Amino acid sequence: MRNKRNAFTRKGSPAILLAFVCAVLLCGCSPEGRSDGESESADRIWEESGNIDAALEPSRDAAASDAVGASAPEREETEQEASSGEASVSGEEQQEAPPANGYRIVLDAGHQQHGNSDPEPIGPGASEMKAKVSGGTHGNTSGLYEYELTLMVAEKLQEQLEERGYEVVMVRTSHDVDISNSERAQVANDLPADAFIRIHADGSEDPNAKGAMTICQTPGNPYNGDLYEESRALSDCVLEELTAATGCNRRKVWETDTMSGINWCQVPVTIVEMGFMTNPEEDALMATEEYQDKIAEGIANGIDRYLEP
Repeated sequence: MRNKRNAFTRKGSPAILLAFVCAVLLCGCSPEGRSDGESESADRIWEESGNIDAALEPSRDAAASDAVGASAPEREETEQEASSGEASVSGEEQQEAPPANGYRIVLDAGHQQHGNSDPEPIGPGASEMKAKVSGGTHGNTSGLYEYELTLMVAEKLQEQLEERGYEVVMVRTSHDVDISNSERAQVANDLPADAFIRIHADGSEDPNAKGAMTICQTPGNPYNGDLYEESRALSDCVLEELTAATGCNRRKVWETDTMSGINWCQVPVTIVEMGFMTNPEEDALMATEEYQDKIAEGIANGIDRYLEP
C-alpha cells in the first residue's frame, strides 16, 4: 500500500490533475471526441499521472480494508454462533439416540387375543405335545385380559431398554396374531438374542395369592440344559430387580421343563410372572401406568445387571 502512494506522489499532484480535467471539460472535449493531438497529449498526461482510478486506488483500498476489518469480527462471531448452533443440535441428536450398547433383547408379550389349541411338540423332536398358545388369564377387578396387560408392559420395557442403548425386537405389537410358543422362541433364536424375556401374569383360584416370580429350565433339560446357568442367572437378576422396583412380594425362581416356550429356546430365557390378576389389589395395581412403569424399570435393571461386564 505504501509503494502505491509514493508512485502517485512522484508522477504528479492531485491539484494539477484536477485542473487538467476541468480544462478539458471547459473546452468541450470528451474521451470519444478528442482530436488526435489532444488525445496524444491527454494520453501522455494520463499515463504519467497513473490514471485517476489508479491514483485513487490507495484510498479505495484503505476504505475497503477498513470495511473488511470492521465486518470480519462480525462474520467470525456469526460463524462461531452458527458452529455453536450446529454443535448444539448434534448434541441433542445424540441425547435422543443413545449409542448402541451391542446387546439384543427379544420381548415376548405373552398370549394373544385368540388362543390356538392346535398341538405342537413341547420341545425339538419331542413326542409330547402341547397347545400352541393359550388365551391366558384376566383381571377380575381391572377387566384387562392378560394378553392386553403383557403388551402394555412390553411396550414400556421396550422404551426403557432402547433408552439404555439396547436393540429390541418385539415378538408381537398387536393382539390379533397367531404365533405359537415355538415360533416365539424361534424369533429369539434367529437373531440371536442375548436375552429372551417372556412377559406374563399369574392367575389362581386363591384370590389371596400374590407376588412375582420368574421361570427357567432345569439343569437336566433335554432340549437346552446347557443354557441353564445363564437362564437361571437372568431369572435371578430380573426377579430381584423387579421386586425391588415395585415392592411386591418375591416368590421364587421356578425351574421346570414343562414350558414349550422355554424348551424351544437356544438363548438365555426367562418367563416373568409379574403378579396375580386374580388378586384384586395386585390386579388393580398392574392396571395402572405408574406400576407398569415400575415393572418395566425393574425388568430393565435386571437385564442390565445380568449383562454387566
